[in-house]
Amino acid sequence: MKSYKFSIKTALCFLSLFAYSTMTFAEEIDWLKLKKLKDMELIEYVKKLNLKDHAAIDFWKKIPLSKANKQVYKMFQKEAFAIYMNKYPRQRSKALDFKVGMGTVIKGPMSKQTLKLPFTDYYPLKEGPVGNPEKRYNIGYTIHGFNHPWLLNNADSAIWEANRHPNLKLTVLDPEFDNNKQIQHIDAWVEEKIDGIITWPMQEAPIGPPVNRAIEKGIPCVSVDRMAGTNKINARITGNFPANGAQQGMYLIHKLLQNKRKVKGSIIMVRKPLGSTADSMRTGHFLKVISYFPGIRILESFHNNSNREESFRQVGKALKTYPEIDAIFATGAEQSMGAIQAIDDANMWDRKIIILNNDDSFEALAAVQNDKLAMTAPYTPLLGALAVRILIKILNGEEVPRDIITPDLPMVTKEKENVFGLNTISVKEWLPYAYGRDESSN
Repeated sequence: MKSYKFSIKTALCFLSLFAYSTMTFAEEIDWLKLKKLKDMELIEYVKKLNLKDHAAIDFWKKIPLSKANKQVYKMFQKEAFAIYMNKYPRQRSKALDFKVGMGTVIKGPMSKQTLKLPFTDYYPLKEGPVGNPEKRYNIGYTIHGFNHPWLLNNADSAIWEANRHPNLKLTVLDPEFDNNKQIQHIDAWVEEKIDGIITWPMQEAPIGPPVNRAIEKGIPCVSVDRMAGTNKINARITGNFPANGAQQGMYLIHKLLQNKRKVKGSIIMVRKPLGSTADSMRTGHFLKVISYFPGIRILESFHNNSNREESFRQVGKALKTYPEIDAIFATGAEQSMGAIQAIDDANMWDRKIIILNNDDSFEALAAVQNDKLAMTAPYTPLLGALAVRILIKILNGEEVPRDIITPDLPMVTKEKENVFGLNTISVKEWLPYAYGRDESSN
């Protein structure tokens, strides 16, 4: 009994310590004062806070929009990023912790590639039958783009998890970046009276009505990675998009200070489709960070459907148009790899352009190692397995949070660096979690 009382007391002590640390962090930041700061005033203020790791990235994620850079402020307002941010799920409790080394190594059922799933410790399920072992459960996953390594490996992880449960059948379909095809997939499954549906939407709005129709028929639905355009969805698995954009902004400021000893430079943006969750959240948080620096100028902002060839064409045109480009902000690996090809083609690496990347393919990590990408903010595709586990728990009648928010992943640079208190990790350390084909092994 004495031991039991001690454990309760200890638990309460830890909870109070956590509450105190959160309160202290919030109290020592004067957000109203901070909004009025600009340029080096902000840098000096941040240095005095002495933030480290999680507290550092939380600060840059939460930083409010500033009016210091009028162009950035106007762009943020015009594209209504605040609306997307307000709708995006927020962490309501202590964030899940992730440490390098966690996860499970698998062989991708579709790609046959070796993959390390980082989140198998989250909402785990034992291998074996689902729910009633006498019943056969049928679920479907509609996910765009088996020709894209990020999406192929996402599907790999979902199939791997489904294969661990002998009375579960998973059908995976590719709508090939056609919203109408994805709607048809869901409506057909509703007619079939399938047991559950998982969806990876290319864009939010189109997928809302068919998901609503499924839920009205009693079919639980889970969205992966992106929002699904409806608040009725049973569960939403969202990742570290806010951290991605904030990390890109942090690193740009950090690198400009290193290169020029001031935060001044011209940038172009190469982005995913307008209205997609990935583009809205990454770009919005990036703009918030750079809004404090009047010396940053956005030369042009492009969009494409994660198409490397189109990114190559857009960046190639920009290289010819603008005599000086200090940085390229990309909301995905295809955009950044297209940018690299354009600089290669123009033989302009002497410009020392800072390319800020998202996603962590083997190809992108090799580009960081070879000094062609300055950094990358990982966003693992290996979320399909987690979606299958969440759907299984719903089918089992278990309570799960409507919003499952995966942990912020560390920024990757060629060698370890400290960026405003955030310790990056090296390419070598993150390599086991990379996706796509590792050409170096061939």
